Amino acid sequence: MRECKKCKSNEHTNRQLVMMINECGHPLCKNCVDNIYALNSGNCHVCNRLLRKNGFREQIYEDPLIDKETHLRRKLRRIYNLKADDFENLREFGDYQERFETLVYNLVFEDNVAETNAEIQAFEEKHKDQIDRNRRRLDEDQKWMEDCLREERAMKARMSEHLEQDAKEKEATSAVTDTRKIMDELRDSNVAAEVILDRERKKQIEKELEEKEEQEKRKRRNKEMLQTRKRNAENMTFNHVVRVAGRAYVHQPPELFINGPPMPNAAQIESLGYLAHIRHAAPDCVAGGYTSAVGCSRALFEARIDLFAF
Repeated sequence: MRECKKCKSNEHTNRQLVMMINECGHPLCKNCVDNIYALNSGNCHVCNRLLRKNGFREQIYEDPLIDKETHLRRKLRRIYNLKADDFENLREFGDYQERFETLVYNLVFEDNVAETNAEIQAFEEKHKDQIDRNRRRLDEDQKWMEDCLREERAMKARMSEHLEQDAKEKEATSAVTDTRKIMDELRDSNVAAEVILDRERKKQIEKELEEKEEQEKRKRRNKEMLQTRKRNAENMTFNHVVRVAGRAYVHQPPELFINGPPMPNAAQIESLGYLAHIRHAAPDCVAGGYTSAVGCSRALFEARIDLFAF
């Protein structure tokens, strides 16, 4: 539940509550922002940092820390927008991405803020030309999203065209049927022709109004969906989740009862010479955490599976 720490108003007491947040990450309701920062500047009620009224924005997430991180990521991405082809190899590009995450962490949790801001400013001055060029260029993910959106729009256009064609065919068939019914009624009924025609005109007008209203609803629905999708794309983040739990998990290895001698551990496998009879692990497998002792242990386990007491 959102609650203003200044005036203590919350979503239950105030249905129209709008929470605002600034760069420090301490939220306030819109009424408190208008009152405290009436002169366009004032101190934060929590950290006493000098803030400006035009720096406040509407809080989107329940957790203000996520809101702060999202805002800082979007702000830093305008500067740290280098692509993979701006570096000589992938290792340098990976170090660059890792350093970006470190800067985001420092700013979110306010750790070494002065040094972090100085580093960001130095990076912007050093790579000014590359930053300006990349602001007008899409990366691979953005190109993929553009292609997906283009295909989706084309598919929707084809579906709308088919639906409109089917609707026109049904309308033409219905118009012919309705015309025949009206002609039969005019011929066989004792009601005046003006009454029958006025009734049919009213039905036609009501039908057109319903179709127009349905089209307006469809347009509003599509507009809301596009705005929601755009807002979700802008606010997408891989945030740090703080989990609140009870008792900590304690791992207890399973007890395997074997009808025979016990299984050797990794040190015993190596000391007893088991590794001399198997193929050694490749370097790329070792980099992923796999060792020759692991493969040997699996082979021994499978060879002695019949000794387990199930």
